[in-house]
Amino acid sequence: MFTTGLSPLPPRAGNLTEVVFEAIRDGIVDKVLTPGARISEAQVASQLDVSKTPVREALLRLRHIGLVEPSERGLRVVRPSVKAIRDAYESRAGIERTAAQYAANRATTEEHERILLLARTSLEYARAQDGERFRQYDHEFHEAIACGARNAVLERAVKDSLVLTSALRARDVPASGDSVTCAQEHIRIAQAIRVGDAETAGREVAGHIRHVMAIVLAALPD
Repeated sequence: MFTTGLSPLPPRAGNLTEVVFEAIRDGIVDKVLTPGARISEAQVASQLDVSKTPVREALLRLRHIGLVEPSERGLRVVRPSVKAIRDAYESRAGIERTAAQYAANRATTEEHERILLLARTSLEYARAQDGERFRQYDHEFHEAIACGARNAVLERAVKDSLVLTSALRARDVPASGDSVTCAQEHIRIAQAIRVGDAETAGREVAGHIRHVMAIVLAALPD
């Protein structure tokens, strides 16, 4: 089964590979590219009205992240599964634990303050029951910690892990969970980073991600 339904990209400034990557990722989340469907490089390029090169590069990154996987006839969209979600969150917990530890010791005072501000803002929107804004600041919070780790390889790994868990959750799991509790966990993580307590920062962020994983798995349809 081939994928169908992607629309041509509108004119847009910026890196074309990144634009194509986002279009395919969003197509997976929205199930325009259905779980298990075969992905043809030529077909995707035709649908998006771009050359094959940025599609090839985008698909390589999506395969590395885990949103597409090898099949007997090329690539296909990853299927929903408990194992896929558990693996994604467990991997993310380990990566972000290290990032938080480094950020506690390496980030600047200004970065520490920004991480705390993002945590507090996420809590404000969680209490206001504004899910879209909460998710925005949740994402920025985790990326800010990764940036503060001062390790380019680790930062990319965290960002890729965020893409994977966010996409799988948005595609496969109904809206669920207690965002206020999650945001309160952000505050504890940020406070530990701010005072340079690497051990506590790492433990808190790993526990936070495992908590989110439990929420997601509990809401996963049978």
